[in-house]
Amino acid sequence: MLNRNTSNLKPIKMNKIILFMFIFSLLKVLLLYIFTIEKNIIIAFITTIPTISFIYILLFMCKPKNIKLIAFIVHAVVGIILFADLVYYQYYGFLPSITMLLFVGNVPTVWKSIFFVLRPIYFFMIIDIIPLGIYLKNRNIEHNRLKISRKNITISVVSILLIMFLSPILFIKGNTTYAYNNYGIFTYHIYDAYTQLTNKEKETLADEDLKNKVENMSNDENNKKTNKKYHGIAKGKNIILVQFESLQNFLMNREYNGKEITPNLNKLISKDSIYFNNFYQQVGPGNTSDAEFVMSTSLYPTNDLSVFNHYKENYYYSLQKILKKEGYSTYSFHGNDKEFWNRNEMYPNLGIDNFISLEDFEYDEKEDLINLGLNDMDFFDQTVDYLKEAKKPFYSTVISITSHHPYDMPEELIELELKKEHENTIFGNYIQSINYADKAFGNFIEKLKKEGLYEDSIIILYGDHAGLYPTRAENGKIMSEFLGYEYRFDEYMNIPLIVNLPGSDIKETNEIVGGEVDLMPTILNLAGIEDNKGKRFGRDLFNSKKGFVLNQYYVPLGSFIDDDKVFKMSKDGIFENSMAWDRKTKEPIDIEECREGYEKAISEFKESQLILENDLIDNIIEEQEKKDN
Repeated sequence: MLNRNTSNLKPIKMNKIILFMFIFSLLKVLLLYIFTIEKNIIIAFITTIPTISFIYILLFMCKPKNIKLIAFIVHAVVGIILFADLVYYQYYGFLPSITMLLFVGNVPTVWKSIFFVLRPIYFFMIIDIIPLGIYLKNRNIEHNRLKISRKNITISVVSILLIMFLSPILFIKGNTTYAYNNYGIFTYHIYDAYTQLTNKEKETLADEDLKNKVENMSNDENNKKTNKKYHGIAKGKNIILVQFESLQNFLMNREYNGKEITPNLNKLISKDSIYFNNFYQQVGPGNTSDAEFVMSTSLYPTNDLSVFNHYKENYYYSLQKILKKEGYSTYSFHGNDKEFWNRNEMYPNLGIDNFISLEDFEYDEKEDLINLGLNDMDFFDQTVDYLKEAKKPFYSTVISITSHHPYDMPEELIELELKKEHENTIFGNYIQSINYADKAFGNFIEKLKKEGLYEDSIIILYGDHAGLYPTRAENGKIMSEFLGYEYRFDEYMNIPLIVNLPGSDIKETNEIVGGEVDLMPTILNLAGIEDNKGKRFGRDLFNSKKGFVLNQYYVPLGSFIDDDKVFKMSKDGIFENSMAWDRKTKEPIDIEECREGYEKAISEFKESQLILENDLIDNIIEEQEKKDN
C-alpha cells in the first residue's frame, strides 16, 4: 500500500513556492488589467511589478516557524482583493473605494445582482488559494531565513521598491482613476486610502475664504426670470412624482418582437404631456437615493459617498420644505425596508413627513416580493389607497422597485417574448421587467382616475438611473447591435422625463438637455411658486435657453453633455486625452470646443461639494436675507 503521508516527502524550498505565488499574482494582475483598462495595459502592468515584488520579497525575511501561515495569508489577501476589484468593476464600471465600506448595510440586497455578472474566468483570481493552503499544511517546507549580509542587501532592495511604490502617491496630480491607469491596482488602493484619510481631494478653506464663497453663492440669479412659460399651470394641484427604477429613454415608443415595450408610458406621452427626450441621470454612489437627493435639493451628489448616509445631518432647503410652506402634505412611497439607504433618517431632514415603506404595505412574503421588495403591481395599487386619504393638496414621491438589476421576473408575470439571442441575458431580463413595471404603472394611472385623483394632480415621471451599463456582462455589445450605433455614456445615461398635465391638451416634446438637478426649479415653476432661497444648480427647463448636464461617478468628473456636444473626460485625468463628439451626428469634434464646459462642470461640482462638506445652505439663506433687508 502506498504511503500517502506527504510529510515523508523531501522538503521543498520555500523560495520556490514564493516564486510561484509571485508569478501567479502577476498573471492575476494582468487579467484584471485586460478587463478594466482601456489602454496603457503594459505600462500599468510594469508599474505594478515593484509593488508585487515588495510584497513577496518581505516573505523571505519571515521566521521559518511562521512562514507557512504568513505566506498563505498574504497570497490569499492579494487574490481576494483582485477578485473583488474585478467583480466590482464588472458590476459598476469602476473600482471600489474604501468609502464603499460605508454602504455595507445595503450590500445584502444587491448580492443577487452582483452574482449575475460573474464569469468563470473571474475565479482565476482565487482558484489557487485553497490548493495552496492544503499544500502548505501537508508538505514539509525548508525555509532558510536571510542571513545578515543577504538581509542587508534585501533591505536595500526592499527600500528601493518601497520608494518606487510610495513615491507616485505623493506626486499624483490626477484622481484615483488616474492613479490606477498609470501606476497600477495596489497604488490605486493606497492612493485611495491616502486621499480619503487626508481629504486630499477635498477643498479646505480658511474661515474668511469660506465666508466669501457663501456671499458669492448667495448672489445666484438662476430661475429669477419673469413671465415664465407654464408658470403656475399646476398651481394647487397634487404633485405625484414617480421615480421609475432603472428606466432608460431608448425604451420609449420602441417595439420589440412586434410588441411595445412600454405601451402605458407611450400612452402617457401621447396626451396632455410634455416629454423631455434629452434628460440625463446625475447619480453618485447612492444611486436611487442620490436621484431622490438631487431632485429634492438641486445639489449634486458626491462621487465617493452616499449623501443619505454621510450628510443626513445637514440642513437642506428642499422642494418638499418649500411645498409644505404652501400648504402641501408630503409623502414618499417605497417598497423596501425603511432603513434601506437610510431613508428613515434622511427623509425628515428633507421635509418628508409621511414615509410609507415595505412594513406599511400588505403582502405575502413568499408570493408578493420580487427582487428587492414589493412587486410594482401591488405597490402602485396600495399607494393609491394611501393617497386618496392624504391631506390635499399633497406632494408624493413614488419609487418603483421591481425593475431593479438583475431584473429576474417570475415566469407567470412575463408577457414579452424574447428572441433566442436575448434569452438568459441581462438585456432580455431588463426589457421584460420594464414591460411588467410599465403595466403596473398603467394600472396606477387607471386607479388614480377611478379614485378621482388623476384630474386634480400633475404626474411627473422620470428614470432614476440606467439599467444597462455597458461594463456589465454583454450589455455594451448587445445594446450597440440593438440600437445600430455605439452604446456610449450619453446613451445609457439618457433617462426619460414626462410631465403629465391632465386636461391641458398639451402634447409637446422638449428637446433641451437637462438632468435630475433641474427637477426642483422646473416643478416649482409649474406649481407657480416663487422661492429662490438657498443655492440651486438646476434650471427651470421650460424657461432655459441652453441645456447643460454635469456627469460624474459613472464617467470621470469633468464630463458633460450640452445641447450640441458630448464630452467624456479621460480616465487618466488629462484633458487632452479626452473624447468629444457631436450629440446629434455622433461625429468626433475638437475637444478644445469643450474646455469651457469642462471647467464649468468642475466648478459647479466643487461648489456643491463645498456646500455639503461645510453644511452651508443655512448660511447662504442667512446671507440672502441680510441683502433683502
